[in-house]
Amino acid sequence: MVRDDVLRALEQHRGQLVSGGTLAKELGVSRTAVWKAITTLREMGFPIESSAGEGYRLAESSDALSEAGIVMELNTERLARNLCVLSTVDSTNTYLKERAATLPDGYAVVADCQTAGRGRRGRSFLSPSGTGVYISLLLHPSLPLERINMITVGAAVALSEAIAETAGFTPDIKWVNDILKNGKKLCGILTEASVEAETGQLSYAIVGVGINVRMPETGLPEEIRDIAGCLEDFSPYPVRRNALTASFFNHMESCYQLIVSGNTEALIDRYRSFIHFLGEPITVIQNGEKQPATAVAIDSSGHLVIEQDGRRSTMLAGEISIRLPEQSQ
Repeated sequence: MVRDDVLRALEQHRGQLVSGGTLAKELGVSRTAVWKAITTLREMGFPIESSAGEGYRLAESSDALSEAGIVMELNTERLARNLCVLSTVDSTNTYLKERAATLPDGYAVVADCQTAGRGRRGRSFLSPSGTGVYISLLLHPSLPLERINMITVGAAVALSEAIAETAGFTPDIKWVNDILKNGKKLCGILTEASVEAETGQLSYAIVGVGINVRMPETGLPEEIRDIAGCLEDFSPYPVRRNALTASFFNHMESCYQLIVSGNTEALIDRYRSFIHFLGEPITVIQNGEKQPATAVAIDSSGHLVIEQDGRRSTMLAGEISIRLPEQSQ
């Protein structure tokens, strides 16, 4: 599509003027087609400046999500090579669940805003426009059911690596999949799976990711103000959402390949590199009950080994509460 080709060209020359003639020649289209594409992109909200006789320029400050902006930074072979970018959706996970039977492995949907974003345990996930990235990824892996949790582990690793690559700081992972910085939760991960009743085989898995990039103009709701944070609270520079999204897909493909091949030991090593609370006191929350414990280790299956009253046990599910010391950016 000419529109996407023009946007991709402007992204590649972000902040620089590119003449209509140059765009037309590079893309093999008419200058009228370029002008129409620019008009459409502006209507979509892209801040494209123009200077008479000099050409067009995508504003340096532009952070509009776009398929072209994401694809130009993708290094994947499969993940997100089929990609849909939406301005608004009820829930990216719901969007994929309704279409999972007809969409290929690796199909991804990215949204600027969710009206009914969902987190774990039925919680809502704040998803206002222009402040975050909301992603769902459809996977059709051939996996034993006991390895499904590795998909969530992989998503946590991929998110952490993408943040380190594009936001300029290294986050922490709180078991199982909370991404934190200085105790503030930056992202949410919700993995949902469908199992065929007749065979007991995994039909599909959907990985949903919500990333808080910057603070909404109205601030965070009071009920999450003390626990939630945004990447730009800690990043030394503005975070570009297209680059962040592409980086997540790039790292997730690497993790997915390890999961499918059975080389989960390498994935767990990457997971452990973001775990900084081992040896620290924690609070274990299971079935609504809270008990003190000490975090001991992450085992080869990604489960948390804890110690209580001198006895060690392995947590397969549940939540923990920790207090991380503040670390330098």
